[in-house]
Amino acid sequence: MQTRQPVPTYFGRYQVLEELGSGAMGVVYLCVDPRLARPVAVKVIRESEHMTPAEKEQFLARFRNEAEAAGRLNHPGIVQIYDIGPSYLVMEYLDGKALSAVMKAGQVYTVQEICSIILQVSDAIDYAHKHGIVHRDIKPANIMMMDDGGVKVMDFGVARLESSTLTVAGTVVGSVRYMAPEQMMGERVDARADVFSLGAVAYEMLTGRAPFPGKTITEVVGQVVHGAYVPPRQVDERLPEELNDVFGGAFAVSPDDRYGSAMDFARDLYAAAEPVLDLRIGQEASDLPPAQVGTTLMAPTATSPPASATARTVRLPAPEGAGSREGVLLVDSEPSGAEVYLDGKPLGATPVAGVEVSFGRHVLRVEKDGREPISAEMEVKREQPLKVLSFSLPLARAASEPLRAGQFVSFGPEVVPPSRLSGAIPEYPPAARERGMEGSPIVDIWIDEKGNVMDVAIVESAGAMLDGAVLEAVAGWKFRPAAVGGTAVSVRMTLQHLFRR
Repeated sequence: MQTRQPVPTYFGRYQVLEELGSGAMGVVYLCVDPRLARPVAVKVIRESEHMTPAEKEQFLARFRNEAEAAGRLNHPGIVQIYDIGPSYLVMEYLDGKALSAVMKAGQVYTVQEICSIILQVSDAIDYAHKHGIVHRDIKPANIMMMDDGGVKVMDFGVARLESSTLTVAGTVVGSVRYMAPEQMMGERVDARADVFSLGAVAYEMLTGRAPFPGKTITEVVGQVVHGAYVPPRQVDERLPEELNDVFGGAFAVSPDDRYGSAMDFARDLYAAAEPVLDLRIGQEASDLPPAQVGTTLMAPTATSPPASATARTVRLPAPEGAGSREGVLLVDSEPSGAEVYLDGKPLGATPVAGVEVSFGRHVLRVEKDGREPISAEMEVKREQPLKVLSFSLPLARAASEPLRAGQFVSFGPEVVPPSRLSGAIPEYPPAARERGMEGSPIVDIWIDEKGNVMDVAIVESAGAMLDGAVLEAVAGWKFRPAAVGGTAVSVRMTLQHLFRR
């Protein structure tokens, strides 16, 4: 019987508040960063008791290298790594639930909501792939559903540790349902392994079943390496036949026959599901066929999309009349001529105007050769039916491109933080004190490579009087600039100032 270790008080400067959960790879604690007055999640990596001292040293060295690489990822759909300790990661703290917990609770989703989730995860995965990071453990437990409706992918860098011979015993048990055949066989994996895993997640969300059935791990592995999966329409006859081909392209045994990018898979998934987007999926929404599901298996056919596959073109249906209009979308970009996709469907090149959309949440993606693509989740409301979005597409930068002085970077393990050299702390406004006003304004501060404050924005207001006092003080601050490897860079930092009588 394993003895439960007492909860520590600190990890470095991070004060422990409570334990959030534990798993095969470690324990996660809710902590507070006193320097920035913000909550953080600290994941402590669990070393196997069966490791030799040399293996432990190798394990921790690889952990730091891979975590530092993942810490450089800056994407709204990827959990940000703030800091690295000897055997722990400091990450942003999220308000939400893991997709695994949401699915286990029997959450009912429409097919459109499921496709939207897969699109958002695809965007995050493709971003990581472009920057040389393969997750290797995409599964519902590593996808966080945010309270505000967003989606975040967790454990980039940490999940990579699970694919080696130094894996903690038993780790593969929870992941085998989503693991690509080449990964099971111990072969070299690339981005297409993540596409396979994402396909397994999408399949389970749409059907409530695993694509490769089996009562034991050995049975499941046998089904995966032979490419035999249960056609989704056999699980739920309400699903379109076209989904079989899409999952065939995701589950191909050879990576060369698989979708080359997660976004290609997500777009085809959305297109194939077009006729049933309003269909509700979940324990309360469907009466699935009984136990014969899983007896007939299907191997990917020659029609499976190759690695160079592109999304099929599906245009929005023409409106039947003026009464069918709900919302109207206008999209533009700098530079113009960027391709626009709404929920995986192409709308044309910017500027795009007058596209009729339904009320609710949608995923918009804008792409142009030579520029970094941008994805955004938006909501069209009944009381705000006209939606206009414009994007500034950043120049594409190779992962190996050297850092430039003054370049904006997200704060991560390799960044030496800025430090204040001069400037007064905000003074309590006398009028606010006399009236008993209290509050804690939170501001974002942009600091350039010379240590000057470029801009300040209120994140959480405490009233104009207290906000003004903070803004006035911060505008006059001077910093020793942040640096990466000796190169001065631009960063954002958050300040919370407490006014108490």
